[in-house]
Amino acid sequence: MTRTITLGDGRELAFEEYGDPEGNPVLSFHGGLSSRLDAAPAHAAARALGVRIVSPDRPGMGRSTFQPGRRLLDWPPDVAALADALDIDRFAVMGWSCGGPYAAVCAAKMPDRVTAVGLLSSAVPFELVGTTKGLSRDDRVLLLLVKWAPWLASALLRISIANASETRLFREIRRSFPAIDVAALEERGPVVDAVAFIKESMRQGTAGCLQDYRIFGAPWGFDLGEVTVPAHLWEGAEDHTGPPAYRELLLRYLPDARLSVVPGEGHLSLLQHQAGAILADLTR
Repeated sequence: MTRTITLGDGRELAFEEYGDPEGNPVLSFHGGLSSRLDAAPAHAAARALGVRIVSPDRPGMGRSTFQPGRRLLDWPPDVAALADALDIDRFAVMGWSCGGPYAAVCAAKMPDRVTAVGLLSSAVPFELVGTTKGLSRDDRVLLLLVKWAPWLASALLRISIANASETRLFREIRRSFPAIDVAALEERGPVVDAVAFIKESMRQGTAGCLQDYRIFGAPWGFDLGEVTVPAHLWEGAEDHTGPPAYRELLLRYLPDARLSVVPGEGHLSLLQHQAGAILADLTR
């Protein structure tokens, strides 16, 4: 069941909980064009392991209030407020895809509260990579449009996601992702359930997702060397959505990092199929 807290500036921050309500806390940060619902496939594994997953919507996405001028560095105060409201002192964080930077910034700016960080098929700082080559065509197009033609980016998101039927959206996913990712979505049940986490991202319209993509393409605003807690990078061997050598870059710049590349997994399937191993590692 979705819950909300009211932040100091009056905004609402919406979140979902999965797993064991009394378990070891892990805060999960969703991907781009996604929402708090993308942590749902980890529910059974979290419950079995005694892990409590708290999964918030970012501002302007899902049910969380839009925050004008938002930056990546604005996220840790929201997370701190959420943890305080839930009486959670220390916790692990994980971020999937575009959620990776949000996990990393929390680890960097909240070292007294964050115990470990999991980066799942994570985005990387483009100022360090120096290229967007290797990203999916859709990501490259959106990064370009949000900078130079945001009205066109908004129209594209409305047509392809917000106003599209679930069946049409699923057809587009079939076109864009490898078979393992399509199979993972099919495992979630009917098409409406399979793509709910994407549709929910635009509950309020496209502004929140456009802002999220601006942040995706912007400098992170902190040094990866500030992430001093243990970091575990998880990647699917069938996931080819990142820039060249991005895994090696993260390993080089994060002080205490290791990498697991899982055979047979893709971008969407990774958490769904590997939640047990990922959560056990974060909370051990």
